[in-house]
Amino acid sequence: MSKNPLKIAALALALTAGMAQADPVLLSLSKTYGSATGQKANYTSAASSACVNTGSVKLYDNPSSCGPGLRFYDSFNFSAIGGATVSSMALTLSFSGTNDRYLGFFAEDWKVRPASSGTNLSNNFSQFDLNSSSDVYTQVFTFTAANLDVFAAITAGKTFGLAFAEEAAGANNFNLLSAKLDVLGTATVPEPSVLALAGIALLGLGMSRRRSAR
Repeated sequence: MSKNPLKIAALALALTAGMAQADPVLLSLSKTYGSATGQKANYTSAASSACVNTGSVKLYDNPSSCGPGLRFYDSFNFSAIGGATVSSMALTLSFSGTNDRYLGFFAEDWKVRPASSGTNLSNNFSQFDLNSSSDVYTQVFTFTAANLDVFAAITAGKTFGLAFAEEAAGANNFNLLSAKLDVLGTATVPEPSVLALAGIALLGLGMSRRRSAR
C-alpha cells in the first residue's frame, strides 16, 4: 500500500509536465463577413455594394473593383493576452471561388499575406496558398517565427493583419465567408489546474515518506 501514493505522485507530475509543455490557445478571435446581422458588412468604408453579399465579401485582385484604390484588409487585435509569449498563430478561413491552376496554367492564384499593419506586409507569403475550390472550403494556416517574416512584428504589436495577394494574370476574385485567429503560446501565470496537480504530487510524496519512515 505504501507504494500507491508514490505512483499517484509520479503520474500527477507527469501530467503536470505534459500540460506545461503544451502550447494552449491563449485567445481565439472570429469574424464573419457579409451584410447579414452580426456580420462585418464592409471591409472598407467606401466598398461598393457589389463587394458585399449576404454571407460573404468578394475580394478582387484589382483594387478599383471595390472603389478607387481599395483592397481588402482586416486586423485582429490580441492585446488581451497581456504579457504571454506567443509561439504560433493558426488562421482558419472559409472561402469559395478560388480556381487556382487550370489546365496547367495559373488562371487564378490566391495567397494569404499576413501583416503587422497596412504598410508592413509579409514578403514570403508564397507558401500560404489558398486551395482551389468552387464550393465553400475551410483551410487552416499556421504561422510561426520560422515561416513568417513579420511574425515578430505581429506579436510585438499584438495585431494580426489579414490581407491577400493574387499572382496570376487577368482579373480575378473569390468569396471570403469567415476568418478565425487562434493565438497559441505560454501564459505568464501557470493555470490553476497545473498548480493543483503539482500540489497533489507533493502531498503524495509526503505521505509516502511518512509511511516509509514507519
